[in-house]
Amino acid sequence: MSHNMMLGILLLSPVVGFLFNGIRWKSQDGALAGTVATAAAGVSLVCTALLYLALLHMPAEQREIYVSYYKWADVGSLNLNVSFLVDEISILMCLVVTGVGSLIHLFSIGYMSHDERPSRYFAYLNLFLFNMLLLVLGSNLLVMFVGWEGVGLCSYLLIGFWFKDVEKANAGMKAFVTNRIGDAGLLLGVFLLFILFNSLEFKDINAMVGQLDSTQVGLVTAACLLLFIGAIGKSAQIPLYVWLPDAMAGPTPVSALIHAATMVTAGVYMIVRLNPLFLMAPNAMLVVASVGALTVVFAASIGLVQNDIKKILAYSTVSQLGYMFLAAGVGAFGAAMFHLMTHAFFKALMFLGAGSVIHAMHEEQDIRKMGGLKKYLPITHLTFVCGWLAIIGTPLFSGFFSKDEILWMSWHSPRGNFVFWLFGLIGATMTAFYMTRLMALTFWGKSRVPKDIHPHESSATMTVPLVILAILSVVGGYVGVPHVIGHALHVPNILEGWFEHKILSIPGIEKSSASMEVLLMIVSVLAAGASAVLAYVFYIKDPSKPKEFAEKFKGLYELVLDKYRIDELYKKYILDPIVKMSEAFWLHGDINFIDRATYKLADFVQNSGDGAKSLQNGNLQRYAFYMVVGFLVLISMVVL
Repeated sequence: MSHNMMLGILLLSPVVGFLFNGIRWKSQDGALAGTVATAAAGVSLVCTALLYLALLHMPAEQREIYVSYYKWADVGSLNLNVSFLVDEISILMCLVVTGVGSLIHLFSIGYMSHDERPSRYFAYLNLFLFNMLLLVLGSNLLVMFVGWEGVGLCSYLLIGFWFKDVEKANAGMKAFVTNRIGDAGLLLGVFLLFILFNSLEFKDINAMVGQLDSTQVGLVTAACLLLFIGAIGKSAQIPLYVWLPDAMAGPTPVSALIHAATMVTAGVYMIVRLNPLFLMAPNAMLVVASVGALTVVFAASIGLVQNDIKKILAYSTVSQLGYMFLAAGVGAFGAAMFHLMTHAFFKALMFLGAGSVIHAMHEEQDIRKMGGLKKYLPITHLTFVCGWLAIIGTPLFSGFFSKDEILWMSWHSPRGNFVFWLFGLIGATMTAFYMTRLMALTFWGKSRVPKDIHPHESSATMTVPLVILAILSVVGGYVGVPHVIGHALHVPNILEGWFEHKILSIPGIEKSSASMEVLLMIVSVLAAGASAVLAYVFYIKDPSKPKEFAEKFKGLYELVLDKYRIDELYKKYILDPIVKMSEAFWLHGDINFIDRATYKLADFVQNSGDGAKSLQNGNLQRYAFYMVVGFLVLISMVVL
């Protein structure tokens, strides 16, 4: 099978699933809808694996498959093709998107088995997958932008899937509108890049970056900052993070798909794809790293006190995405992709695990009403433990390798510093606390489950994806073992070699101090471990401690519990003024001026017509009178 055909099947398979379920969108046969949708995602996964093997057999410096299907536009110097690029970066993204996406599709069969509209749900899910594949495989910025907007549309449809609930419908709208703000910046960045390079192809832009002179660095910085605004919206960073926690309104598998493997990673992917461009703009990279570091701590602090199991995981996602941007900002693009991959495994696992808990608890999401669930949900508990150990950075689990690589690079990189490392460490410490709190209140300790709820383990279609993701959360980090550990265990860093010809490095970043790296690793592990132990003591050994702390620091506790009231600030100082200004334009501009002007003009025309029609009334005597008057007027004009 040719590469063209394989890539075509990879892209079109989800489209077939979307059309099949979309045509029969009223059908309530969830098993058939889910089977077709999952099979469509599975076919894409198989094609991705085959393309990966094809790349693997190519020489390292030639690992690239470029396919152009047809010319999109040819206007002046703008030549655009609907073309796709399969290389080391995009194939890793595809493996994550199709692999984790297929498991989420499979999980959804059981989770959505009692929903009224399963066919519509699976149609949206397949459409989401197709658009994400467009985003990561597009060889130019415009094809990427089509997928970028496509996942935005699908997120709106899926977050607000239960639209009969006004709050859930509003959450979908909030995600859509917030992302449009970021997308405006992205589009301006794309326009500026076209002015600079006369091309929108990733290969052309990355190749021509080195040919720019010093006078154009400012424009490159501006373009990178504009692109980063788009990334801030899509990947939920400060200040446009507010949509992602509310995205929990959709079905839990949707949360897993959006938060783990697809939409929110798009901003990180774009920066890594354009890494030569960003390396030319150190000031832009400083902004990227700073926003990432701030988001790490800010979102993690909110997660400390949340009580909704999905909201805790949502703020965790925002914080983990901050780590990826911190890595990209200090030039550790490979570490950013590494954490993107491991995060997809353990965060998808934890969201699906949360879905299993919610399913067992009859849609209850408040962890204060859970406890002791491990005896009722043994598989869910065991797999969730694997995700918990991975996300808190337990040694030899996947999150340990990727997170500590970011912490090391934030210290060691020429564009890193102590402050970036410290923010990363504080975020890791907070993560260990709130994730252990989640485990303790959900699975351990005494049961607080209401008597009318009888928890039970989920079906095989839900537990099998959990087991697979748990295994990946344990072993997934071994493709990127840090050199300081790899030398001792004789394990190579496979991921670094894979990205060697696609990701540039900052001069000086290769020099490394093994003793310092080990010391920082020990510090981070001890800090996270102590934080996890503290959370266990607070919520299992002495549950009165959290209440005492909340009472002692009541103002701070309530502020964090209310998410620093950022949504309220946005409403008061941004949304309400815009609404009032719009109402003023509507009242004074539209109604009082435009409407009145058109009404006056219409009245004038009508009155003029009424006056003119009296001249043509069929009365011969009046016509004769008009003729006499006209004749007299002409005579008077001649005489005078």
